[in-house]
Amino acid sequence: MKSAQAIYDSLSTERNQWLERGRRSASLTIPYLIPRANTPIQENIDAFNLPWNGIGQRGVNNLSAKLLMQILPPTEAFFRFTLDPVEMEKQEAEMLQSGASPEEVAGAKSEIELSLNKLELSILRSIETSNDRVMVHESLMHLIVAGNVLLHIAEDGLRLYPLNRYVLLRDPTGEPLLAVVCETMAVDQLPASIRNELTKDKEEYGDLIDNTSPLPNVGEEAKTVDIYTCVKWTDTKVEWFQEINRKEIEGTRGTSEKSTSPWLPLRMNSYQASSYGPGYVESACIADLQTAEALSQAVSECALVSAQTKHLVKPSGVTNAKQLADAPNGAYLPGNPEDVYTVRTDKGSDINVAFTALQRIEQRLAASFMLSEMREAERVTAEEVRIQTMQTEASLGSVYAILTSEFQAPYIRRRLALYMKKGGMQKLPEGLVQPMVSVGLAGVGRGNDLEKTARFMSILQQSIGPEGIQKYVNNAELIKRLSSAMGISPLGLVKSEQQLAAEQQQAQQQAMQQQLAANPQGLASAAQTMQDMNTPSEEPNG
Repeated sequence: MKSAQAIYDSLSTERNQWLERGRRSASLTIPYLIPRANTPIQENIDAFNLPWNGIGQRGVNNLSAKLLMQILPPTEAFFRFTLDPVEMEKQEAEMLQSGASPEEVAGAKSEIELSLNKLELSILRSIETSNDRVMVHESLMHLIVAGNVLLHIAEDGLRLYPLNRYVLLRDPTGEPLLAVVCETMAVDQLPASIRNELTKDKEEYGDLIDNTSPLPNVGEEAKTVDIYTCVKWTDTKVEWFQEINRKEIEGTRGTSEKSTSPWLPLRMNSYQASSYGPGYVESACIADLQTAEALSQAVSECALVSAQTKHLVKPSGVTNAKQLADAPNGAYLPGNPEDVYTVRTDKGSDINVAFTALQRIEQRLAASFMLSEMREAERVTAEEVRIQTMQTEASLGSVYAILTSEFQAPYIRRRLALYMKKGGMQKLPEGLVQPMVSVGLAGVGRGNDLEKTARFMSILQQSIGPEGIQKYVNNAELIKRLSSAMGISPLGLVKSEQQLAAEQQQAQQQAMQQQLAANPQGLASAAQTMQDMNTPSEEPNG
C-alpha cells in the first residue's frame, strides 16, 4: 500500500494545474489567498503584486459576504429537522399494532416535533458560539477565487485547508474517494498527542524531538516536519490517519459514518472531467478582469505622466534655468518667455477612450459580482430595488445548489452528530429525522413564489376589483401561502378558523343583545317566548 506522502506526490500534478488557474484569478482579485509555492511553507513571506483595479477585491468580498448571509444567516434558522413521512408511517403502524390509541400516537408525534424544535435551537446556539462563521466566510472567498477548499469539522471547531495544502481524487459521479493533506509545522507546534507518539520512537524521530529544548536557539531556524493526513471514503464509512516520514503515527486513526463525515471537500462548480472545479471568478468574469486590469494600468500610468509638470529651457536663450527653478513663488527674474516651454502630453482624448471602455467593463464586473448599483435618477422606487435584489439572488441559483448538497446538508448532519456525541440528546431513530435546508436555493424558490403570488393578486385587483377578490379568493389560504413564501411562521400571528368562528359568534350575540336592549317590548316578548319553550306542555285530560 502506498504511503500518504507517495499518494500526495502522485496526485499533485493535476492539482498544480488548478493551482495555477487559481493564482491567475487571485492575482486579479485577492493575491494573498493563494501563495506562490505549491507546497505549504512555514512562515511564508511571499511578496504579492497588487492589482491596478480594486473592483475584483471589492467584488469577492461582497459576494462572499452575500453568500455567507444566505448560507448561515444570523437572524433566522437556516435549517429545520423534518420527520420522514415513510418512516413515520411505519413507526405509527408499529405503535398501533402494539395497542396504542390514535390519540397516543398523535401525542407522541407532537412530542417528537417539540423535541426537534428544541434540538434546532441548541445546534444553532452551538454554531453561534463557535468560529464556524469566520471560517466559512474564508472558505467562500477561496471557492470564489480558486474554486476548491477542504474543511475539517472537529469537536474543537472548524478548520480550513486551501488548495495548495491538499490533493483530492473523485469518482466519475463527483463523490470523493481519497484526499491527502500536507501540513508543514514546527516541531514545538505539534499537538501534544503526536509529540508523545514521536518520543516513543527515538531511533526514527530522535533528530526532530528534543524534550529538553523544544524551542530553537537565537539565530537557529525552527525544526519543521511534514505531517500527511490521508482520508479515504468508502460506501458507508470515512477513515483517516496521519503519518510522518512515510510511517503512520499510532493513535491517529479515526473513522466516521459517511453521512456525518468531518471532512468536506468543497467546490464552486462541478466539473465532471476532473476532481477539482473552477472558481466563480474563472467561470464568470476572468476575461473582463484581465481587460480591466490592463486598461486600469494604462489609464493610471497615463494620468501619472500627465500630472507631472516639466519645463524645457532654450539652451541659447537668456533665461537662466537654475535661477528659474530656485526662485520663490511670485519672484521677478530677467528672461525671455519664449525661452521656456512647458511639456504637454496631449493624450487627453486617448485617456478618455480607455476610460470609457473601462467604465463599461466595470459595469459588467459589478453585475457579475452582484454589486448593487441603482440607476442614476432623482427617484428610485423601493419596487425597483426589490426586483433587482430578486434578480441578483436568482442568478446565484447554481451556486446555492452545489453549496446546499456539498456543504449545508453535510455540515448540519455533522453538527448534529457532534451535539449527540457530547450528550446533548439521545440518538434519533435511523432514517426518521432528516435535516432540511430552508435558505439559499430554497430561499430563492420562496422568493419566486412570493413574486408570482403578488403578481397574481395584482392582476386580480385590476381585472375583477376588490368585490371580486372578496367573492372568489380564500383569504385564509392566501395568508398561508404568503407566510410560507416569506418564511414566516403564522402560528400565534394569524387567527385560526376556530378563533374567527368564536369571534363571529360573540359578535352576533352582542348585536342581538344591543337590538333587544333597544326594544324593551321585543325583549319581553323574547323572554316570554323562551319561557314558553322551556315550559313543558300539559296534555288535556281525556
